[in-house]
Amino acid sequence: MIWARAEGCRVWDEDGREYLDLSAGFGVAALGHRSPLISAAWAAQPVVHALGDLADAAVTAALRERLGPCKLGVTGEDAAEIGLRTALLATGRPGIVAFDGAYHGTGLLALAATSIEPFRQPFETWLPGPVHRFAYGEDPGPLPEDAACVIVEPVQARGGARVPPDDFLPRLRERCDEAGALLVCDEIYCGLGRTGVLWRSRELADVLLVGKALGGGLPLSAALFLRDGLAEVWELGPEDVLTHTHVGSPLACAAALVLLEEVPGLLDHVREAGERFEAAGWHGAGLLRAREGDWEEAWRRGVIVVPAGPGGRLISATPPLTITDAEVDEALQLLA
Repeated sequence: MIWARAEGCRVWDEDGREYLDLSAGFGVAALGHRSPLISAAWAAQPVVHALGDLADAAVTAALRERLGPCKLGVTGEDAAEIGLRTALLATGRPGIVAFDGAYHGTGLLALAATSIEPFRQPFETWLPGPVHRFAYGEDPGPLPEDAACVIVEPVQARGGARVPPDDFLPRLRERCDEAGALLVCDEIYCGLGRTGVLWRSRELADVLLVGKALGGGLPLSAALFLRDGLAEVWELGPEDVLTHTHVGSPLACAAALVLLEEVPGLLDHVREAGERFEAAGWHGAGLLRAREGDWEEAWRRGVIVVPAGPGGRLISATPPLTITDAEVDEALQLLA
C-alpha cells in the first residue's frame, strides 16, 4: 500500500481509501500525522541544517539544554549504539547482557543485542559480543564478569507489548551495581509517554535511550546520560568519534521541543485510552498494546496495525497519543 495522505489518526491510500492508523508510523507520530504544532515549529526555523557536531543551530542547543547531558543521534539504532559504546568506554569490558524478545535495531552492534533471529542469522559471523541473553522479566542472577552493561526495554514493543514484573528493573539496577556495569534502558519505542508515563526507567537507568517519537516525524534520537561522568567518557580527542552528517537536525530538534512540552499533558488520556484497549483484550501498557491477530486482515478492515511478537503472530497498536475515544471505539469495533 502507498500512503497518499495522512492527518491526525487517519491515513488515505493512493486509491482514496481511508484507514484508522493504530501504528502512528511505528510510534513516531505521537501527536498525530501532520501535527499543526510541529508544522508551525518547522516553519519557524531560520536554520534548517547546521554542521552536525561542529556547529549547532540555536534550537539544537536548546534541546540539548532541555535533555541534559546526552549524545544525539539520528536513528533509534544510533541511540542503542551510543548506549552500548558508552558502557564499553566506561567499564573497559566487552560483554553485553540482553534479553529474549529484545529489539534494539539492525546495525551490527544493536543487532548483537537484538533477539529476532531472522534479522540476526544472515550476519551472525559479524556480530560483536559476547552477548549473554536471559529470559525477559526474570532476575538474570549475578552478571557475567565481562559484562559492561545490561540493555533492556522497560516494556518490549516489537517483542509483543510485554510488560515485566514491577521488581524486574529495580533488580537489574541491583545486579548492575553489584557488577559495576551500566543499566542501559531502551525507551526508544515505549518512552515519551507511550505507556502512560513520560519515562518508565528514568530513576533507575544510567543511560536512557530515546528515539522514534522524539523527532516528531523526522529522524532524531538521543542517549541521555543520567549518571555523572558518562558524557566525559566520549572526550577522546578533538573530533567526535561517533557522529553523523544530520546529527542535531534543527527541524527535528524543533519538533522534539514541541513533543517534550505537549506529551506530559496527554498522559492521563493515554492511560484512559489504554484501559479501553485492555478491556477489549489487548495486553500491554498505555497505548503500547498487542493481541493475537492477522495484520493483513486488519488492513483489509481499514485499520493499520503492525505484526509483533514471535513469528509476527500478534498485532501491535501504538496509535498517536492524541487518538480520540471515538477513534479507539471505531478501531476496536472494526477489529472485533
